[in-house]
Amino acid sequence: MREMPKVYSSSGSPMLIIVESPTKARKIQSILKVKTLSTIGHFKDLPESPIGVDLKTYEPTFVYHEKKKNLPRELREAAKGETVMLAGDPDREGYAISSHIFEEVQSVAKNCLRMEIFEVTEKGLKESLAKAIPFLETNAGLYHAFLGRRIGDRLVGYILSPLASRDLSGKFSVGRVQSPAVRLVVDREREIRAFVPTPYWILSIRLDKDGTEFLARHVRGKFELQADAQAIIDAIRAESHALAEKVERKEARQSPKPPFTTVDLQAAAAARLKFTPEQTMKLAQALFDHGLITYHRTDSVRMADEFVAEIRSFLTQALGPRYLPPKPHQYKSKNSQAEAHEGIRPTHMHSLAELEAMIAKERLTPEHARLYDLIFRRAVASQMAQAVYDATMMLFDVAGEKFKATGRVLKFDGFLRVYSEAEEEKERKEEEPLQVLPPIVPGEMVPKKGENLDEKKTKPPGRFSFGSLVKELERLEIGRPSTYAAITKNITDRGYVREEKGKVVPLVPGETLIDYLREKHGWVIDYDLTRRMEGFLDLVVDNKETWQRFCKGVHGKMGFAAPPERGAGAGPSEGQLRYASALAQKDGLTIPEAVLKSGRELSAWIDGIVGNKPAPKQSAANGSPGGAAEAKGKGKVDAVAGAAGAAGAESLGACPACGQPVRELEKGYSCSARCGFVLWKDRLSRWGKTITPSLAARLLKGKPVPLRALVSTKENKAKFDAKGELHNDPKYGWSIRLVFGEEPKAPAKR
Repeated sequence: MREMPKVYSSSGSPMLIIVESPTKARKIQSILKVKTLSTIGHFKDLPESPIGVDLKTYEPTFVYHEKKKNLPRELREAAKGETVMLAGDPDREGYAISSHIFEEVQSVAKNCLRMEIFEVTEKGLKESLAKAIPFLETNAGLYHAFLGRRIGDRLVGYILSPLASRDLSGKFSVGRVQSPAVRLVVDREREIRAFVPTPYWILSIRLDKDGTEFLARHVRGKFELQADAQAIIDAIRAESHALAEKVERKEARQSPKPPFTTVDLQAAAAARLKFTPEQTMKLAQALFDHGLITYHRTDSVRMADEFVAEIRSFLTQALGPRYLPPKPHQYKSKNSQAEAHEGIRPTHMHSLAELEAMIAKERLTPEHARLYDLIFRRAVASQMAQAVYDATMMLFDVAGEKFKATGRVLKFDGFLRVYSEAEEEKERKEEEPLQVLPPIVPGEMVPKKGENLDEKKTKPPGRFSFGSLVKELERLEIGRPSTYAAITKNITDRGYVREEKGKVVPLVPGETLIDYLREKHGWVIDYDLTRRMEGFLDLVVDNKETWQRFCKGVHGKMGFAAPPERGAGAGPSEGQLRYASALAQKDGLTIPEAVLKSGRELSAWIDGIVGNKPAPKQSAANGSPGGAAEAKGKGKVDAVAGAAGAAGAESLGACPACGQPVRELEKGYSCSARCGFVLWKDRLSRWGKTITPSLAARLLKGKPVPLRALVSTKENKAKFDAKGELHNDPKYGWSIRLVFGEEPKAPAKR
């Protein structure tokens, strides 16, 4: 294989570029003919265990990822005598990766420079090379903000998550940003449940001018009492015409929106393409790495003057000069720091045929093409002429009562030719329906055809979609837009929320966790405090605050506690104590005092009762045989199965509380990790069923399971079908909740 020719930097030494993505590395290497390596994201992070943070100084201990242990040596070998361009993504995470690379190669490299790449094109790369500066002269505040976020999040996760898991008898995860996001979904759902619809009435008259029928609404708007509206109808019913008192016609203009920011892209892709934020960001990352769009993590709405000129030239040829505004539109970003970057846009203009050729060349999927098309249209539309409407308002008088009709007709489509906002508008508040009004002049008598009195009801607030959820997070300044995709994925994967028909709904674990945090650790789901934390990190970026003070502030909210003790010495959870007390009361037993001091021993005692074997009277640690020590010696399977081992020790599925295997006992199904999960086999006995191992296995998958021929508890003992799902009742423990409704219909064939 022929060796690649050396490319030299301005200092005269050979050059090496190091980026995060292998795809981007190959693209850069093909364009610049420069050796380019990739780290495939972070190669150092805090360890899984222990916490990896000094709780007095907050200094982190970073370790190499297991699969990337050889990467530092490979980077050092490649960097010897080279000018190294540290080209991690142009954000805090990318700067942190570049900082870790710098630590590895600075002793062997000729020079280390920071190179920020905003578009992977020949022009963009050459501009980035020209602007590269020595790494030691860059803003270290970016790395310090990364440290504050990473360590602060680690403190919250490793201190509060075990507490929540212990107190709630399950596996729960608490996050500085993810928990407020779950609270948003939970609180919205409870608003909806608590909402009581209120009836109101809309009064309108039907008018007809030369065969064109239209509606005029009473100016009062909503009538809270039907009798009030009916009284007006009775007063005007005999009138055959309405007098046009006022007619106003004006030209209304609608301006295009700016290019996408990260949040706007996620919201639009959710509304139009039904993509999750995570899916959108993965696709956008690939488009960026392939050189098709600019960097996709941005708060900016600015576009380079050169690209604006390219759009205007493209539009002149494609649609004609009337689709261009006299001057380019100027947009201002919310964050002044973002002005140094650009919004999300294509890297160059092209025809449809060129787009298809590019997609094929880069071996991208139809989903990539759909997202690219959305980005392309929004960027082009942002520099197009306004849409123009003829808007009309007419005021009518009928027996002293006033009615108003409004109408709007599109006169010139402008930017709507390329980018309609209809999908995003669906989530907005319902307004009066648009209608076409006939030509009418003031003083004209217009025939009245009748009256309409429509009963309506107030509506609860709508559930969030993933798109509107990230917009709400942005509005509240919770987290950073670049993290929203990970947040929505985490709260979904952890079973706190799920998507139903395009809307985000909370699940029982999510509601349970938020109730717990509200009572015990309310600060971690406080929107204003979370917003102020983000503001503090911005000050760290500007070198006006330190990351250590940020971490100390977060730690102080938890009383400077250490992570809870794990293992044999840890006390039982509140859930374990409640459950054990219920078992003891049911069977007339007394729980030994020594057992009550240890979560592990109490779990073993519970297993003994559930498995129909003798409960350990005292732990081996207290000088008596049996108990947890004996169970430990036999191994986990025997400790769980006990005397009921004949019932089968194979795992039926993952525990819904902690994720560990669930195994069959004589009277029920129990978590092998003894977290407190137990499902009794007789939980369906009132409906004439027993929970068999196969049914338990299907229920453990977390989705509703069809239950056939259940016997009604009513006198007629009629049989019925329903669906059943696992449900954790705070009072009675794990049971089966019946779900009624129509079976989902198969999708129609196309």
